[in-house]
Amino acid sequence: MISRSHVRLAVLSMVAMLAVSTLGAAQGEVVSGTASARGEAASGTAEAAACPSSSASTDLTDPANPTDPANLTDPADETDPTGSTDLTAPADSTDLTASTGGASAAEVHGWGTPAWCAEFDDQLDPADWVIYDSAGHDGQGRRSPDQLFIGNGSLYLYGRADGTTAGLGSRHSQVYGRWETRVRMYEGADSYHPIALLWPDGGGGGVHSATGEEIDFLGVMDRPGRWRANFYLETPQGEEQSYSEADLTTWHTYAVENSPGGVVGYLDGREWFRSSRSTRSPMSACLQLDWFPGHGSPGEAWMEVDWLRVYPLDPGGTGGGTG
Repeated sequence: MISRSHVRLAVLSMVAMLAVSTLGAAQGEVVSGTASARGEAASGTAEAAACPSSSASTDLTDPANPTDPANLTDPADETDPTGSTDLTAPADSTDLTASTGGASAAEVHGWGTPAWCAEFDDQLDPADWVIYDSAGHDGQGRRSPDQLFIGNGSLYLYGRADGTTAGLGSRHSQVYGRWETRVRMYEGADSYHPIALLWPDGGGGGVHSATGEEIDFLGVMDRPGRWRANFYLETPQGEEQSYSEADLTTWHTYAVENSPGGVVGYLDGREWFRSSRSTRSPMSACLQLDWFPGHGSPGEAWMEVDWLRVYPLDPGGTGGGTG
């Protein structure tokens, strides 16, 4: 676990390093400020990354301290805002306090080899990602490419006390399928909320998408003194959500299956959300550290992402798990 003083020292050290590590915007065209640009890129011919099978072993050891600036670099620079969540009181809760990130839904339910994955072992490829350079969630703060770093086999999103933070969206979309990521937070300001969500191509940059669709397979419920995991589904038929008591400062895997028969959410391979509703638009995965001033303690925060993997839906999938 890192202290806030360590975080400040790391940021000062990283500033000097950016002059040699930054990948300029010239490496990829600047994208317009709508989520539809992400969908157009996703329908192109970008090659899928070499991905491990879900049956392969997962390294569950903690990476090196993210405050070591020698191992952190700045990803490529692009622009695009996206929406985030409108969190309301949950209908129910799932107690997963014993979970420690030791399982993934892909392994438990046999999803096979991903169609695309990001292991964050190298610089972000502009053919795969849109990196936000825009106003923050609901116009609060700002999302800046300068707040993204890669090192120790992880992607780090860093939120400053003034609301300058980070977000990015994958260019790889699909209507139905499965998505999974492995994430942890560090002790810091709980006014920052980590978000892993599916956003529709053409959804725009508002709090709610233009199609009325959104799936947050990792969101946050406000609770005094700590983060709590939240699953949120929005379709034209309405909103549904659930939350868990899992400690977000330890490693966990978060996954979602979207099919014609409904949506299923998984935390550490265990089902914690199910609905007969589903989204029907091409959806892309987004990773965001969103700032909610006035909700929880102010200050700085880190979000660390080990990997993101996208799986196709098996033919005839009906929304239930395959375990």
